[in-house]
Amino acid sequence: MDKVENKKKTMLNKNTLKNCIQIIKNETLAYKEKKESIKEEIKINDKNQHFISLIQRAKLDLEQSKNFFANVTDPDLVDYAAHKILANQFFYNYLLKKAKKENIKAKL
Repeated sequence: MDKVENKKKTMLNKNTLKNCIQIIKNETLAYKEKKESIKEEIKINDKNQHFISLIQRAKLDLEQSKNFFANVTDPDLVDYAAHKILANQFFYNYLLKKAKKENIKAKL
């Protein structure tokens, strides 16, 4: 009987060991997938943050061009300032549309 019981224990130990190995493989795979997911999320967040900073910069440029227009007195510079406002406004609107399309959200 001892041989049979020992063989059963050995079989149980082998099956238990196989199950543990399979669990470890599954956990390792899940960990790798989660790690890749986190890396991708970080890349997306970095890209979004860069885009948001670009929008903030465009908004600042627009405000500065409006201030320049308000303070300029030379007729030639008035035309330049007006064109600069238009250019900055078009670029800012373009970035906002692109952000909406890409579903990038932030308080500006």
